[in-house]
Amino acid sequence: MVGKGYVLKVNGTVFPNYLLAPEGYSNTPDRRQDKGSYTNVRGDTIRGILPVKRTTVKIKTVDDLTHGQLRIVQAFFPNRDKVVCEVWNSERNTYQTMTAYVPDVEYTVKRIDKDGNFYYNAVEVELIDYGSE
Repeated sequence: MVGKGYVLKVNGTVFPNYLLAPEGYSNTPDRRQDKGSYTNVRGDTIRGILPVKRTTVKIKTVDDLTHGQLRIVQAFFPNRDKVVCEVWNSERNTYQTMTAYVPDVEYTVKRIDKDGNFYYNAVEVELIDYGSE
């Protein structure tokens, strides 16, 4: 077995796999950032790579979420400005703990049944690491 059976854990709580869509987890691990990079007169690229690396994680839920299931997803991100989480890093082939923020999330009501219950389209949540060396 490669992992521990999950791809995302927030504040020690595992995000439920049954709420993840097929192919509902992706990561862009350890993104490098440049500062002052340029191409010289010979055409060589000179990179100024900063020591801080950032991982970005995207999760997508199953479609047709009930309102209760949506509340479970939302409970993982009560403060979107600071989320301490453990994620699967596919470049390191291990788990990574990171402090991240969650940009705006869009919620689309797919339908309302005859009893007034809301059902939602799949929800996409992105976690962007503040960065670490």
